[in-house]
Amino acid sequence: MSTFTNTLTALALSAAAVSASAPLGAPVAHAQSVSDLSQLYSSYLARHTTSSSRDYGSRTRYSSATQREINKLDDDPVKVIPVPVLLGVALSSVSPNFGDPRGGGTRSHEGEDIMAPKGTPVASPTDAVVVRTGDGASSGITVTTANPGGETFVYMHLDSIAEGIKAGTVLKEGQILGFVGDTGNAKGGAAHLHFEIRKNREATDPFPRLSRTFTHEERMDSVEAYLKKLDNDDAEEFAEDMVSIQRSAFVSARSAGITLPDEIAEALGGSAASGATTALGGRDLTLGSEGDDVVALQTALIAKGYAIPAGATGYFGVQTQTALRQYQSANGISPASGYFGPITRGKLALK
Repeated sequence: MSTFTNTLTALALSAAAVSASAPLGAPVAHAQSVSDLSQLYSSYLARHTTSSSRDYGSRTRYSSATQREINKLDDDPVKVIPVPVLLGVALSSVSPNFGDPRGGGTRSHEGEDIMAPKGTPVASPTDAVVVRTGDGASSGITVTTANPGGETFVYMHLDSIAEGIKAGTVLKEGQILGFVGDTGNAKGGAAHLHFEIRKNREATDPFPRLSRTFTHEERMDSVEAYLKKLDNDDAEEFAEDMVSIQRSAFVSARSAGITLPDEIAEALGGSAASGATTALGGRDLTLGSEGDDVVALQTALIAKGYAIPAGATGYFGVQTQTALRQYQSANGISPASGYFGPITRGKLALK
């Protein structure tokens, strides 16, 4: 029997008992007792029902202002979403781990773990409304959002919550909500984002829907929007932290011709609009090379359709060598050895 039915039964029995025991000469007391039970029943209904037309996986009743914003979300879920870690994560580096055993096999993993350096920004992959923030013993620092289609997205083990993020905050796609960390029961392990998608409180596998990453333009727009929330000193510190954590992501964007936010460009060095020509320089590159010029080369190869599954990482490995060999062969450069020297540099027009 459900809790709801048990409660109704108990209320009915209580009402009968009051009616049977009430003295015939005490109609006012009897009426008052029945009235009290009626109020109790109404109170129970208020606690266990909701006026919302959507179930966002929680019995919590949100403020009327928050609920109004939730009701503005699309009725249909967003089927294809970008990886919520904003910078430095290639699609090929995300592997499915939903349902994996946890706790020595006592439970199953109910989200997607995405590895990234501590402090990397986490961005909402859809328009959303923040419904709660918290810090749990297991989940660590957490942000929970209501998303289109009645879904709930949960972001766990954050290092910190982004400026201005609290219950009721309306998020646009790509807006920074927190930063990758290792809080909660992830302490001492590799920093990562634990990302959950829930519908009617039931977890579903996020992996099949993570079919793209944010574009360079989206990433820079997101970072710039966040910088505008900060005062000058905090903005400068944030930019320095971002360049320290995810330098290759900004070099890659600059190499692709994307104008960087002023604070990022200053922290990175060079002008905001400087492109691949400046980033690459004149150094020859081969297996084991590292640096901004490697990022520029990788970005150029990827833009021309030569796959580097790991992305523009700034490290010249076998994937970069293979892509370079393919480019050289297709463009009549001999030998197609995968060595980046003056001939290939001239062909790419990256002098």
